[in-house]
Amino acid sequence: MQNEFDHKKILHILQNRAGVLNLIGRNEEALKDVKNGLNIAKKFSDKKSEADCLIQLSHIYNSISKYDEMLNLAQESLSFYQEINDKKGEAESLINIGCVHTSLGDYQKALEYFSKSLKIQEEIGDREGQATSLHNIGAVHNNLGDYPKAFEHYSKSLKIDEEIGHRKNQATSLHNIGVVHTSLGDYQKAVEYLSKSLKIQEEIGDREGQATSLINIGAVHGYFGDYPKVLECCSKSLKIGEEIGDHWGQGYSLNNIGNVHSRLGNYPKALEYYSKSLKIQEEIGDRSGQAISLNNTGNVHYSLGNYLKALNYHTKSLKIREEIGDRGSQAYNLKDLGKSSIGLQDFAKAREYLNNALKIAREIGEKEVLREIYVSLGELEMEEQRTEGRKQKAEKAKTYAETALKLSEELKSRGGKADALLLQARIRVSELMSLGVEELKSLGVIKWQETEEKFKSAIKIFEELKQPYEIAKAYFYYAQSIKSVGTELVPVQFDDKAKEYLQKAKEIFEKIGAKAWLRKIGEIGVSSA
Repeated sequence: MQNEFDHKKILHILQNRAGVLNLIGRNEEALKDVKNGLNIAKKFSDKKSEADCLIQLSHIYNSISKYDEMLNLAQESLSFYQEINDKKGEAESLINIGCVHTSLGDYQKALEYFSKSLKIQEEIGDREGQATSLHNIGAVHNNLGDYPKAFEHYSKSLKIDEEIGHRKNQATSLHNIGVVHTSLGDYQKAVEYLSKSLKIQEEIGDREGQATSLINIGAVHGYFGDYPKVLECCSKSLKIGEEIGDHWGQGYSLNNIGNVHSRLGNYPKALEYYSKSLKIQEEIGDRSGQAISLNNTGNVHYSLGNYLKALNYHTKSLKIREEIGDRGSQAYNLKDLGKSSIGLQDFAKAREYLNNALKIAREIGEKEVLREIYVSLGELEMEEQRTEGRKQKAEKAKTYAETALKLSEELKSRGGKADALLLQARIRVSELMSLGVEELKSLGVIKWQETEEKFKSAIKIFEELKQPYEIAKAYFYYAQSIKSVGTELVPVQFDDKAKEYLQKAKEIFEKIGAKAWLRKIGEIGVSSA
């Protein structure tokens, strides 16, 4: 009896210490502790403790994006719990298996396992477990872009947590409802829920939760174009991560600070923060985080016109995401590889990347990446038409732009709407250029006025969102279009407007160091210094 008591006590110490080590990113040490615990459980033929260790190991492997190992351990623990008829443990194992399928982008499988878990928890009256399963089902629907269902399940989870007085989980549910409102474009509601979550986390001393809420509150202020507020929130989050030794959180905070600088066109600063983030993520083995930092670095080089460098970083990021099986993120990577290939004028490769991205995004139902892919496919059609000197109507590009606009409206994405409007305006200019003389006389002026409205609407949104790179790009295309259609449609004085907008674009691109765009401006009318 004494030996049994001692081994239980040792197991408890090892598992608690491993939990703390995992929290602060010292994953190798955490794995060592749990594996030691697993050996002790086996020695004493303690099936329950063995299963508990397997579950904890699966959690640690999840935090370092080793999903194959996580899945094997979760399935093994499931068999143990079923063997000893531990329903609570069985439900937890099913949740872990569902989480693996969520990470792998297999959302239908994830829903299947979370629903099985929920059924068991309802049968045994495990209210806390029910809230967790409902929360996970909500997360899957959120990933699928089904925000009403996500909201429904998060709200059910919140109701249970309030009834049983589980304040930490209440904060999590409030946080996730805030994230849904962010996705729906209801930013005031998002801040309201995220702030409620933060308040609870401050009251109960959940510093890790505070850091996460601050990151997301900052992200919402980014949609308002309030970048000083974003930096303030991310800096607070980073400080908490440093104080509690949360290396995982530090990596993501640094990445988000980099994103702010990228949005502001301060690319050297953005690269500096992405590099710091990557270093931490490599040290703690956060492969998913590494892929994010590498891809973001690639996006900066894309904006700077360093397309080959961008391609290299996106390729490194894609390799990691393929290795860990993160399909949703693979779609983003492939989309970005397609954009970089367009920049390099490698249209065949761009089409291959974008079509592969489209296939994955359709399969898993990722609406936001679908929207971006359709914009990129439309841009590919326009670039091929321009470089090959073709002047026919860009029917494919029109379809892509219309689909992107529809998705942006569904997602309530203002930046997405501006992207689609800008693409539509460029397509309309292409159509104008393909009109015959008689058609040009009868329809040209009206069509130009409609086109100009789209340019102006896109520019207005980008200016409100305070996105320098996107603003400059829209200025450039507007000015280019004025010059392209000529004085048959545009009054002569509009040539001055074209010069004005080219100059505005030039000033922004010079400030952010986008040399490729400066060359384009030089080609059509304003030389770069």
